[in-house]
Amino acid sequence: MLILYALIVYLLGGILFALLFIARLIHKVDEGSIGAPWSFRLIIFPGCVILWPLLLMKYLTTVKTKA
Repeated sequence: MLILYALIVYLLGGILFALLFIARLIHKVDEGSIGAPWSFRLIIFPGCVILWPLLLMKYLTTVKTKA
């Protein structure tokens, strides 16, 4: 049961991060995504949910090196 709760928390965190990342932060990591249509953002949403810790680390290192 604990594993199920951990998975739920992971996925909820992933959904929240993916919404924020796709709406506001993706252009800072990938400049090619500027002006991308909503269909592109819809396609990458599941991957952002699953891989959110990696994308968060990528975003933080990108912001740190640009500052």
